[in-house]
Amino acid sequence: MAACTNNAVSPIPSYAVALEITIPQDASELDAIGGVAEFTSASRPYQYLGFGGIVIFHNFDDQFVAFDMACPHEIDRNTRVSVNMAGQAVCPKCGSTFDVGYSQGFPVKGPARYPMKQYHVAISGDKLRVYP
Repeated sequence: MAACTNNAVSPIPSYAVALEITIPQDASELDAIGGVAEFTSASRPYQYLGFGGIVIFHNFDDQFVAFDMACPHEIDRNTRVSVNMAGQAVCPKCGSTFDVGYSQGFPVKGPARYPMKQYHVAISGDKLRVYP
């Protein structure tokens, strides 16, 4: 199971991304479809979480997708979207809603015109790795 980045250009600045977790030890919530795990501060050396943090969603196609949590409309590392089990990421400031359940973080409501910045996900056994 893997997901690729979308082809849309994101206004979110490029920052280092390197996250490896073990499911279920590091994120048991990802065991089930609709599960969400957020990473906003590094808990290990050499862990890099992009511009606004990383959110991983176990989507409805039984794939894992990872996005930068910064809203692409606000472009503020402290304005982070919140992903719900319905597969929607919502910005608390501008109200933009993005589809992460079936799509690649494209906006479905609000002022945002760009999709969320998406990262690659690689799975090997119970290890999940997020990278640019």
